[in-house]
Amino acid sequence: MSSTVTETDLKQEEIDLSNQEPYKQPEPSRRQAIQKKAYALFLRYWFLLGLAIVIGLAWAFPQVGKANGDIQAQYTVKWGAVIIIFLLSGLGLEVSVMLKTILRWRLHVVVQFINFILLPFLMYGIVRFFITVHADLDMTVYKGWMIALSTSTTVSSNAIMTRNANGNDGAALFNAALVLAPLVLGQLIRYLFPVRVKYLAAKFKFPIINSLALLCLVWSVFCDGVASDAFTKMTAVDIVAIIFVDIFMYLFGCAACLFVARLPWPLKEEPQWVTRWRFSKKDSVAIMYCGATKTVSMGIPLINVLYSSSSYGVVGVLSLPLLMYHICQLFIGNFQVPLLKRWIEADEEDSCSEATQDVIPLSTIRKRGN
Repeated sequence: MSSTVTETDLKQEEIDLSNQEPYKQPEPSRRQAIQKKAYALFLRYWFLLGLAIVIGLAWAFPQVGKANGDIQAQYTVKWGAVIIIFLLSGLGLEVSVMLKTILRWRLHVVVQFINFILLPFLMYGIVRFFITVHADLDMTVYKGWMIALSTSTTVSSNAIMTRNANGNDGAALFNAALVLAPLVLGQLIRYLFPVRVKYLAAKFKFPIINSLALLCLVWSVFCDGVASDAFTKMTAVDIVAIIFVDIFMYLFGCAACLFVARLPWPLKEEPQWVTRWRFSKKDSVAIMYCGATKTVSMGIPLINVLYSSSSYGVVGVLSLPLLMYHICQLFIGNFQVPLLKRWIEADEEDSCSEATQDVIPLSTIRKRGN
C-alpha cells in the first residue's frame, strides 16, 4: 500500500474541512457576565461608592479624622488634600485645549452667566421663599444651599460626561478651568514640562489620586460633623428638602442651558439673529453640563477656608447640600449621556443623508452625457 498522498485524498480533505463549522468562542457564563457588568458599574460609580464608605467610616470612627484627633486632620488632611486637589487639577488640564477654545466667547458667557448669576439668584429666591413661609428648616441648610449654588462648575465630571455624549469636551474643559485661579501653578508646570507631566499623570493616575484626596477631605469633614453632634441637629425634613431642591436646581439649570443654547422660535420664519445665535448640539451639551453642575473639589476646600474659625461641625453641615448636589448631578448626568448622544447622532445622520441626496450619481451623469 503506497504512502504517497494522492490528489484525490487532498481534495477529500479540503471538502471535509469546508464542511466543518467555524470555531466559535465559548459564550461567557452567567457568572462571568455578572462580574463584567458589576466591574463596569464599579468603574462608573466608584466615587459614589467611595463617598458612602468614607461617610460610614466617619460615623463609625469620628475620632480618627476629626480636627485635633488621632491624625491631626486639620493639618494632614485639610491642608494636604486641598494642596493635592488644586495642584493635580492644574496639572491635568490641557493647556492647548484652553488656548484653542478661549475665543469661543459667546459659549463661555452663556455658561458663566447661568452658573454664577442665574442659579445662585434663583437659589436665593427659593431660600427667601422658605424663610417667608416659615419653613421648618435649619438656617445652616440655607447657607449651605447658597454656597453650593455659588461654586464654580465641576472640573472633571462635566468634561467626561460631555465627551461620552459626543459633545464639545474642549469647551467643557475651558469653562471648568476658567475661574480656578489657584490652578495657575499647575498649568505653568504643565506648560514648561508637558511630556514629563503627561507621563507622570498616566503612570500615577492623577485623576484617581485627585478623587481619593477629595474623599479624604469629605471623610474628615464628616468626622468633624459627627464628633461635634452637628448632624443630630438636622431633621428628616432637612435631608428631604436638600435632596429635592438640589434635584430641582440641577434639572432647572440643564433646561435653562439647553433653552438658551438652542433658542426655540415659535414662528415659521426665524429672524437671522436667532439662527446665528443658536449653538450646535455638541456645543449645547457642553453648555448644559458646565452651566448646571457644581464642583465639590472646589466647594469643600472653600467652605473649610471661609469657615475655618467656626465650629468644625458647622463645616460638615454646610458641606451637605453641595455633596448631595454633586451626587444628584452624577446620577442624573450619567442617565442623560445616552439620550444626548442619540440626540447628537440623529443630527449627524440627517446631515449625512442630506449630503448624500445632494450628490448626483455617476450613472445619471453618464446618461445625461449620452
